[in-house]
Amino acid sequence: AELTNHGLKTKMLLQVHDELVFEAPDNEVEEALSIIKKHMENIVDSSVEFKAEAGVGNTWTEAH
Repeated sequence: AELTNHGLKTKMLLQVHDELVFEAPDNEVEEALSIIKKHMENIVDSSVEFKAEAGVGNTWTEAH
């Protein structure tokens, strides 16, 4: 919902184990990454710090 609230066309395509796969127009990648990482790292109110890693590419291999 947060991506839509920012007027982005970025969409989550699927989840594979502990990974989320998104499709984003090139001009939205940086903003979408920022929003997604913020939400993933703050999803739980905890004293344990959560860190999300992100990769970008045209294929799964390129993103890793």
